[in-house]
Order: sequence, then C-alpha cells, then structure tokens
Amino acid sequence: MPHTSAEAAVRPDATGLARRIYLHAVVFAVAFVIVCSRRPDAVLHAQFFAEDGKIFYHAAYQYGLHSLLMTYGGYLHLAPRLVALCVQPFSFSSAPLVMNLIAVTVQVLPVNVFLSSRFPNVALPTRMLASFMYLALPNSYEIDANIANVQWHLALLACLLLLARPARSRAWKVFDATVLVLTSLSSPMGILLVPVAAVLWWKRQNTWSAIGLGLLSPGAVIQVLIVLLHWQGRQAPHSNLAGETIFNGGANGASFSGFAAIMGRQVFLSSLLGLNTQNWLLHLGDLHTLEAIATAIGLAFLLYGICSGPIELKLFILFALAVLTLGLVNPLAGPPDHPQWYWLCTPGCGNRYYFLPMLAFLATLLWVARGAASQSALRSLSGFAVALLLLLPIGIHQDWRYPAFRDLDFQTYADQFERAPSGTKVIIPINPDWLMELTKL
Repeated sequence: MPHTSAEAAVRPDATGLARRIYLHAVVFAVAFVIVCSRRPDAVLHAQFFAEDGKIFYHAAYQYGLHSLLMTYGGYLHLAPRLVALCVQPFSFSSAPLVMNLIAVTVQVLPVNVFLSSRFPNVALPTRMLASFMYLALPNSYEIDANIANVQWHLALLACLLLLARPARSRAWKVFDATVLVLTSLSSPMGILLVPVAAVLWWKRQNTWSAIGLGLLSPGAVIQVLIVLLHWQGRQAPHSNLAGETIFNGGANGASFSGFAAIMGRQVFLSSLLGLNTQNWLLHLGDLHTLEAIATAIGLAFLLYGICSGPIELKLFILFALAVLTLGLVNPLAGPPDHPQWYWLCTPGCGNRYYFLPMLAFLATLLWVARGAASQSALRSLSGFAVALLLLLPIGIHQDWRYPAFRDLDFQTYADQFERAPSGTKVIIPINPDWLMELTKL
C-alpha cells in the first residue's frame, strides 16, 4: 500500500530527529571521555571531595528534603543538594562515583548545547574548536568532575541557553526551564544572569526570551534576600585531618599588585600557558612586569570584544567579569591566616573564580582571530590573537592530566559505615584534608 502524504511528511522528520539524537549522543560520549581522561580517578577511584561529602551528602543523609532549604557560604545550593538527595538510594560506597558522574554530565552539557542548531550564526568548525578548548581548559582543576563546584558549569550552561537561539521544541523548552530555575537557586551567578536575560529580551523582542527572564527572576530574588542576610558574615567551616576546625574567609587584602597577579597571571597567562607553566615561571623570579603586561593585553582584548563584538559575546564577557568581580569582593579562597587575595594569587587556589573569565578571554581571542578585517590595524590585531592562541597547546599539554586525589582509603571507611549499627558516628577523612562526620540512621 503506498504511503499517504502525511506519512511521507512525518518519516523525514522522524529520521532527522533520530539522526540529531545520535549525533548528540556521540558528542556527549566523546566529551565525557575527554573530561574523564583528565582525572581518571574521579571515575575509577571515586572519593568525596570537600563540600560534596561534608556539606551536601551529609545534609541530605541526615536531614532529607529539609536540606534543600539550607544555606551554605551565604546562599542556596539547590543543584548539588538535589544531587546529594538523588544518590541516597545508592550504597554509601558508590555515592561518590554517582555524584562524580552527574558532575561530569553537567560539565559536558555546554558542549552539546553549543554544537546544537541553536547557534547557527557561529560556524560549526569554530564551535567544535571552542568546545575542545573548553574541555581542555588549563587551570581548572578545582571544578573538574565534582559536585562541590558544579554550579560553575551550570552557570555556563544557563548563560549559553540564554545566548542561544530561542527554544522552539518542547524538549528544548523543558530543558531550558529546568536549567534556568536550577541555576537561579544554586548560586549568586543566577542573579547576574538576570541582566543578561533582560538585555536579550529587549534586543530580540520574542516570547521565549521574556519567559527566560521570568524563569530566572524568582530564584534570583530569593538569592538576593539570602545573600543580603548572610553574605557579609559568610564563612565555610571544615575540619582537617587533625580534627581541628578551620574557617575559610577573613580579610580581603585587595591591592593593585594583587589585581595584576590575579588577572595577568591567574586569568590571562594561565588560560594559555596553564597552571604548571605558571608555577615554573614563579620559580624564575619576579613576575610583576609580565603580570602587568598580560593584564593590559588581556583587558584590552576583552574591552575590544565588549565594544565591537556581537551582542552574544559582549554579554558573555560582561557576565564573566561580573562573576569575577563578585568573587573578588568577597572570596572564600583559603583559611584566615592570610588575606583572601593572598590565596587568590596562589597558583591552583580558587581557580573556580577564573573559570568564566578565562573562557571569555579565549572566546574573544577566537572571535578576533576569525575576523577578516580590511583595515591593516585590525588585521594585525587578528594576527596577534592567532599568535596568542598558538600558545594554548602549551597550557593544554601542561595541564591535561590533573593530579589524582590522595587515596584516603574511602572504601574501608564506607564498609565500616555500612556495617555500623544505627546511631553510630563515623568520621571519614576526605580530600582536601577535611573530615566528614555521619551518624548512621
């Protein structure tokens, strides 16, 4: 029997949908492997890390749904707390692995979004290169494959969804709505996304952009109220392996030299040359001049992107700088025996604060490098951007394999906890030199 015209129309759509799903599955799998290859122990020898064990899993286990309303560090953390609740049906010994797998999934999703049809104005080869640069980003050890810092990748994902072509299919709309609401209730970065959504609504004048703004706003208002109540006095307590309680926080210690070290060395140089190269350079002597030059060059590129780039690039740069500014004003980078900017200038410390600015800097270089400017001055700028990007393989090579977490014999403690009778308190050492205490239910 011949096919009807309606059947003939549906079949290509179904075939096209299946093909898109297959391609996205392949992209996801490849990106997932790349992330895991940088720190294989996150999957092969999973352990709790910092807040994902001591704060989020602990609260989910001891308090259940009530943990969703708990603040930490001065704001709500809905996404990591939901993850901690979702892993409760799993055995305690497998909980770190499940949490790490979810963290890697969130880390990979920005690649799927950027390589989707929702960014038609950026050439596919450019998007593929940018996606690899993101996955191979140097100086990002702190936020790699852990739930403790999943809000940084979630904020990037939410920003991309706002900048992308408005969602049309029901699946995309549900995905966008879920990510935007989660982001707004998981960190103060959701507050900073509200102006981005507002500008895009004003520029695009379409219904979905207005909905995106509406989805972000309630959570952002809640976070603002909580931040106003808790931000100034926020401290992040933890215990070291000696059982001593340590409070992160303390004096800021801002200075011009510290700003140059943070921007020039930690953001701009490290995004191209990597953390390990930064450590090598520090052993050569005084870097103040190099840091000042790198700061001037990096800020000049970002300013050029803000002034001349497409609206999406402008908003991404401004969002990244706003996030960095918020972090610099009141950071939690280390114990109070030194000012917080001392820790921010320390290689490998607090590099979560540099994640989005590093991406904004690399995105700007990539945009400038692609520009086929007719004026000789702009052609020189494009060539300079290419020259800077040619340094990136150094950083990728130097920082590709992140050091494994110290083996604290988690499995032995997990077995002890699972065999313990109800009411037993079990203290478990976790990275980085923290203690996690659980009372068996």
